[in-house]
Amino acid sequence: MVRSRAALACLVLGLGLTACAPSITPLYRDYEVRATLSSDVSNEGEVFMRIRSALTEAGWTEAPADAPTVVSTEPRTVSDWGLSRTEVSLDVAPIGDRFVRVYFHPVRYSALGGRTKVPYLNSGVRRALLPDLNEALAAQGFVVLGTPRERDEETVES
Repeated sequence: MVRSRAALACLVLGLGLTACAPSITPLYRDYEVRATLSSDVSNEGEVFMRIRSALTEAGWTEAPADAPTVVSTEPRTVSDWGLSRTEVSLDVAPIGDRFVRVYFHPVRYSALGGRTKVPYLNSGVRRALLPDLNEALAAQGFVVLGTPRERDEETVES
């Protein structure tokens, strides 16, 4: 009797803790490159121009990139709670001639001076960044593909 109550209590505690776990999503999103009326998909310079234009339209400021095949942005504050703030920068990289991947680099800064890389995109960061970014990229002819998990979920649902 005591053993079954302890097992039940552990089960309830375990379920309660999993309900409080963050929704973990990877630090990138994929987009398909579609030709615009005035361009060819295979023109690499055109793709970089469209990426830069979309980032500017979404409110991002370009920064020097670590590689010539990447467009990087300056960090942008997403949340500021007084005791900590979260900043995110982006790296946008064409993958072949048909896809573009946007890498998110969220970093949490403590008021005490600590810095922590955030290992996933939490829902607050996604809500703050993705709508404007997706809209700006769509206006430049990029189609949102999301993450592999999101694509798998869509396949299962249909």
